[in-house]
Amino acid sequence: MLREAILHITDSTFAYSVGEYSLMLKLRVKKDDVDKVNLFYGDRYETTKQITMYKKEMSITFTDDLYDYYEVEINPTFNRIGYYFELTSGEERIIYAQGRFLTEPPKERNQLFMFSYICRADIYDGYSCWQDMIVYQIFIDRFYKEGIDEKWYRIPTPKDVYGGNLNGIINKLDYIEELGANCIYLTPIFASPSNHKYDTVDYYKIDSSFGDTETLKRLIGECHKRNIKVILDAVFNHTSDQFFAFKNVLAKGKNSKYYNWYIFKDNNYECFGSSKNMPKLNTACSEVAQYAIDVAQYWIDEFNIDGWRLDVANEIDHKFWRKFREAVKNIKKDAFIVGEVWDGGESYLNGDQYDSVMNYPYMYALIGYFAKKESTLSEFDAYINNLFVRYKKPIRNQLLNLIDSHDTSRFLYEANEDIEKLKMAVFFQMTSMGIPMVYYGDELGTTGGNDPDCRRTIDFNYGNKELFNYYKKLISIRKSSDALKYGEFRTLYVNDDVYAYKRFTNKDTVINIFNYSTVSKTITLDVNGHKGIDLFNGVEYAIESDRLSLYMGPFGKRIIRIES
Repeated sequence: MLREAILHITDSTFAYSVGEYSLMLKLRVKKDDVDKVNLFYGDRYETTKQITMYKKEMSITFTDDLYDYYEVEINPTFNRIGYYFELTSGEERIIYAQGRFLTEPPKERNQLFMFSYICRADIYDGYSCWQDMIVYQIFIDRFYKEGIDEKWYRIPTPKDVYGGNLNGIINKLDYIEELGANCIYLTPIFASPSNHKYDTVDYYKIDSSFGDTETLKRLIGECHKRNIKVILDAVFNHTSDQFFAFKNVLAKGKNSKYYNWYIFKDNNYECFGSSKNMPKLNTACSEVAQYAIDVAQYWIDEFNIDGWRLDVANEIDHKFWRKFREAVKNIKKDAFIVGEVWDGGESYLNGDQYDSVMNYPYMYALIGYFAKKESTLSEFDAYINNLFVRYKKPIRNQLLNLIDSHDTSRFLYEANEDIEKLKMAVFFQMTSMGIPMVYYGDELGTTGGNDPDCRRTIDFNYGNKELFNYYKKLISIRKSSDALKYGEFRTLYVNDDVYAYKRFTNKDTVINIFNYSTVSKTITLDVNGHKGIDLFNGVEYAIESDRLSLYMGPFGKRIIRIES
């Protein structure tokens, strides 16, 4: 066994509490290098000279291109835990304890890995209702308005204003409900000189082009009647240069009481990217932090919104986000907090900052395989496994999985307008771990390149209705299945563009298969069960001697519930 590949880290994504007397442990080893891993654990404060050790076998949960990852959940009656791992491969046996390799089990307590204490406050406090969500993102100016004119159908330029508004969204709630979305994420609604509103002038005022407070209350009320949540977009990384504090600084310089609200260096200031009209806030300043927190609490308290999407969240300090979370959860415990993080979000998802992040690495993986075929299926599978295993188990099913957004080109554009490629990507999106996010118009075949082209208006009259019904069917299947919403993920079969993976809970198992090729294939899977039922069409499949054989036509897709 390759010792250099073996890794475990205490108090990390490799060791964390999932309940008051529940601990999840993970071990990394070289791929295909180990036959079996056993965990031995005991009460590190046991008063006997030798700790009584309990044994539990670990299982492979994820595999990427280099490593196998073994995981196990233990439920001891004690919460101060010492443990070690026993690895076997053929006749070889290794004991791995406290970062060292031994030939025999450790005799001293200080040789054990230690999980000091399962603290109640460290247990992630999530809500299954988040994992029930199908999020529909709306770029407000381009979604809908009454009295569509000729300009509505033009290709946008950076500064074009089309007139979409909150009333337009209210008028299309029946459409959103029919699609199956049960959460709307709105891009910023606050007063701003731009069409995108990411340069806020007044955090307490709705931009007049979108409506007013009464319109927002009506929208939220109508959404809640339909069991649709509403998440607003907050920009606390920067403001508009027309924001009152920055204008005061421009007028008074260092004599302004708001000078420390921004970050100055050599008579210049930090900004968002290279946008000088968006000066960067200094959230390390206690007054700035409190102002932002007051804003977040106000819109929850006064309008009963259901959460916040946080713009440029990874460029703001962790200390601020911890304060932010505590304040928001004090107002509404089940408010959903999702950060815009373009790379790994692990450090934000320990239960003290966000509940989720926008899963851009997932998006790029789907574009790379489904839209562009820049990766093989094996490479795609390895990356997806690696992406899931980075996060703690309670987080994996609430990562916000997107295939495009207002900041990227549309998936359909990346796929050269090939609807079949889009369908295949959406199939995976709706059946993998995480919360699916639909960017407005994707379900009707809206296309477009990078910003501003990705922010085209929707053509509700001539959109692709067959594609809409495909989205609708997949969303309906997902919402009906506990395995697809809450279940774990395991790869079952990867070969020549045919992919099978299992989603499962203790009570529900679904096997998902797709054939991403123009050639028919027949595959056989090892499955425990009596029969399978295709959730697309109700067709039943016999399982004989724990074997399920399936014919997969070109671009074929199956979602099969296994019945015992």
